[in-house]
Amino acid sequence: MISRDVTLIIKVTNACNMHCQYCFIEPSVFHKAMTVDTAKRTIRAFLDSEYFRSVNFVWHGGEPLLRGRRFFEELLEEQSKKPTQVAYTNSTQTNATHLSNEMLDFLIANQFQIGLSLDGPGASNDNVRKMRLRSDGRSAYEVTVEAARRLQERGRAAAAIVAVNRNNMNDAEAIYRDFSARRIHMKINPLTRSGLAASGEGDALGIAAEEYGDFLVCMFDLWFDDPKPTITIEPIAQHIDRILGSETVHSCFYTQHCHHFFLGISPDGDLYPCGMFQGEPSFKYGNIHDMAPEDVGSTLLFGKLEERERKVLKQCAKCAFLDLCFSGCMFHSLKDAKVLEEKDYFCVGYKKYFEHVLRRLHTDLSQTALSSVC
Repeated sequence: MISRDVTLIIKVTNACNMHCQYCFIEPSVFHKAMTVDTAKRTIRAFLDSEYFRSVNFVWHGGEPLLRGRRFFEELLEEQSKKPTQVAYTNSTQTNATHLSNEMLDFLIANQFQIGLSLDGPGASNDNVRKMRLRSDGRSAYEVTVEAARRLQERGRAAAAIVAVNRNNMNDAEAIYRDFSARRIHMKINPLTRSGLAASGEGDALGIAAEEYGDFLVCMFDLWFDDPKPTITIEPIAQHIDRILGSETVHSCFYTQHCHHFFLGISPDGDLYPCGMFQGEPSFKYGNIHDMAPEDVGSTLLFGKLEERERKVLKQCAKCAFLDLCFSGCMFHSLKDAKVLEEKDYFCVGYKKYFEHVLRRLHTDLSQTALSSVC
């Protein structure tokens, strides 16, 4: 069964006013945008349900803010239209090009969580995250760090996704120093070979599993050795919590039964295991206009994903790090390893990183214990 507490990755548009060379969205669906009716149907399908307990609506893209303020006003109006027993939150992931002060204040006033994207300082970001024409001439890096500053001025934390690719994989220290100086919290994701990243334009940006592991190791050391860290880094914080036995939130790359907790909804209203699978017809559960979302758990596809997970977890059963990654991301298996019923392509890199983190934590705890005895 799908969980009663879900995160929805809702693609309100696949269009974008930037040209990132590694964009994972398949070019065949770039032109699609969600109608207001489909957005409202999505809201009602969850908030009117007697099954769901909580929903995190993540309004995503493309660049979701291209839809403009009125679109989001209509979403909020629909959410408040009727009483609901379902707890819900709203989030959006934006490139910040349309995050004007007016839009920012509107989103904050309505309790939206706002995520940014930033691959590092200067060329680390701008060589791959390219702006289309802008009248003010600012680079993607300048737009993003300025948006982070305005968030902070309004009392909100700034956080950004870093997509690790061949362009920035050797820049971990510069990335850490820049994020720390600007107090921008970080979430690290590897580039996925999908969409433009699997095309002639972006395929050279792909990295090997070992290279991703080296990046994570370097980033962990930078943070762990910082006497006064000013930022959090995911997945590092999540993995330390798990190692120390603390409860953690579900993260899509490192969660057992991830397809129980996440759903993707395309602009057409098609339901997928997560937002990454849009454009993959064989991973479509159905459409929000034709089925109740809680019914995805009874589909043949959901059953196939259950069986796929059982097989892969069996392969990983003897791994010392099973409870830290649960075989990783099945989309990485499909797109990077090219075999769905296989563990995450980046497994070797994860192992290198996990071994390093455990060794350093054990050494640090041992030294602390020894010092307290002496």
